[in-house]
Amino acid sequence: MRKTLLLIAFGATGCIYPHTQFTDTDLERQAPFGVINIDFTHRYIIDPRTESCFLRTSIGEGGAMVAVPCAKLKKNVPEAAAFITWEPSDAAAQ
Repeated sequence: MRKTLLLIAFGATGCIYPHTQFTDTDLERQAPFGVINIDFTHRYIIDPRTESCFLRTSIGEGGAMVAVPCAKLKKNVPEAAAFITWEPSDAAAQ
């Protein structure tokens, strides 16, 4: 009964696979991701296209990713400053 209700609900909202559209991006013409390795299991990932920063943790085949503030990352991790160009530096902010 539950499966039937879910199928009806998804069908009514258009959330069924044949109605899905896919888009590919050409990363060769875009700014590259910045990756700063901390150790074997931790790394920062910086995406200049979306102005986003993440901390990625890998454990075996699993892992997790959490957003971190880009301004604090730029301030406290000198290697990140080259990738985070959209945040003002401390000298410019004062």
